[in-house]
Amino acid sequence: MWKAFVFGVIVSGTVGPIALLTFGTGARRGFAAGSVAALGASFADFLYALGAFLLGALILPVLAGNRAGIEVGCALLLVGFGAWMLFAQLRPGRPPEAPGPAARVFLPTFLLTFLNPMTLMIFAGFVPQLPVAGSLGMAACLALALAAGSAAVGLGFAGAGAVIGKAMPGERSRRIVSIAAALGILAFGIAGLVRA
Repeated sequence: MWKAFVFGVIVSGTVGPIALLTFGTGARRGFAAGSVAALGASFADFLYALGAFLLGALILPVLAGNRAGIEVGCALLLVGFGAWMLFAQLRPGRPPEAPGPAARVFLPTFLLTFLNPMTLMIFAGFVPQLPVAGSLGMAACLALALAAGSAAVGLGFAGAGAVIGKAMPGERSRRIVSIAAALGILAFGIAGLVRA
């Protein structure tokens, strides 16, 4: 069980597009919204883990066999999302961002985590080192332990973003953080395309 928790910490601790998105959300909208984003990422990690613990021996080889296509598709998704975030911040005459419900950030973070090629490759590399669950109950327990590790780190990113957001108040500062996060996500997508 502890190995699954530590693996969740490792998955979420990798500073990539999801960490940037969670940090940026925390900086722009506060800890509550950043936490929802972190939980969206953790839920995607949970689903990956549940599938890996139950069917890892069957699923992972199929995913590895289609790795190039998956990486290109996911890189394009990151490029598109990063560009969309960037253009939204750079649009002239853009009104200040309305706070809106924090729950709105769950789905985008969940989808980006679930479709992120880095998540897939990390799972493909580490899952064979984890215990294989003998039952659905054990698989769910291991997946929950992994998701708890992922959530712990994600909440740390959200908290750090919220602290930065409070230290740099005002719409201009929030826009700078948003632009930096968008550029980071865009860079990860472009790097993925170059590698593929």
